[in-house]
Amino acid sequence: MPPFISRKTFLRRLAGSLALALGPAAALAQVFPAKPVTLVVPFVAGSPTDIVARAFASEFSLALNTPVLVDNKPGANQTIAGSYVSRAAPDGYTLFFANLPAVVAPSLRASLPYQGVGDFAPVSDVLTIGFMLVTAPNVPATTLKEFVALLKADPSKYSYGSSGISTPIHLMAEMFNKELGVKTLHVPYKGANQVQLDLMSDRVTYAFLPTGTMDYVRAGKLKAFGLAASQRDPAYPELPTMEESGMPGFKATVNFVLVGPKKTPGDVLAKLNAAANKVVGSDAFYGKVKPVGGVELSRPATTAQVGAHIAAEEARWNALIKRADIQLE
Repeated sequence: MPPFISRKTFLRRLAGSLALALGPAAALAQVFPAKPVTLVVPFVAGSPTDIVARAFASEFSLALNTPVLVDNKPGANQTIAGSYVSRAAPDGYTLFFANLPAVVAPSLRASLPYQGVGDFAPVSDVLTIGFMLVTAPNVPATTLKEFVALLKADPSKYSYGSSGISTPIHLMAEMFNKELGVKTLHVPYKGANQVQLDLMSDRVTYAFLPTGTMDYVRAGKLKAFGLAASQRDPAYPELPTMEESGMPGFKATVNFVLVGPKKTPGDVLAKLNAAANKVVGSDAFYGKVKPVGGVELSRPATTAQVGAHIAAEEARWNALIKRADIQLE
């Protein structure tokens, strides 16, 4: 016959049994975060994305009250980092600091554990960076309208540079071309730095680059015809937006978003979202990322709103790829 157990002891043991039955997810949600959080960055250290991610991590750690580490996993148009995060435990401790557009070749999709950033659990919008239309110094135009006229008159004479097929600056240039109804030669490089060098040497005609290259514009080594964002960059007030220069509604921006693996618990996502919203609305974060150029902080948003934004951006860029018949293989 079992020994006598008091009601208090029985209830305590029952509660412990229920906790075990519910599994680690229930315990995790109660204590999150109980250890450092890692932001997986899909580009190399020192890149604009890395600079923004480290600034975000610094403020995010204060908001979460736990260390936030940055882990660079560059390569394959963000798919190395994305694959790593998609396979991580869905516990909120491994997050993907992704860029949109993040388009991958259809041939790669079958081997990837995800189909797009929309396949992740949305956490937060972070910011957007507007890119500017830059040309070689010897282009015989002084305004956007004059440059557009050159392209339309004989597009076969001109070329644009990119940092590779399906990269953001490739898609931005194609969007620009589609807007004008022209087809120019695409010259892909291994990185944006090489594009800039060949622009200054007149080997290619134009490209979309971050406003960090404005120093070369001011030195006369490049020409800039407009910032493809919703507002001017306060650091370069002389650079008008593309809309001001004659292309209404034209925007070429990279969106930074924070996402986690699928099936991350909703209450964990809520804690991450609340902390991230504190960061994106802060003057401290803006002060750290402002030097990158063309920066516009996102507004605090719910995870549902973030998910809707990601879906809309992916639909927009995928539609461009089909319309422009861009071969991603």
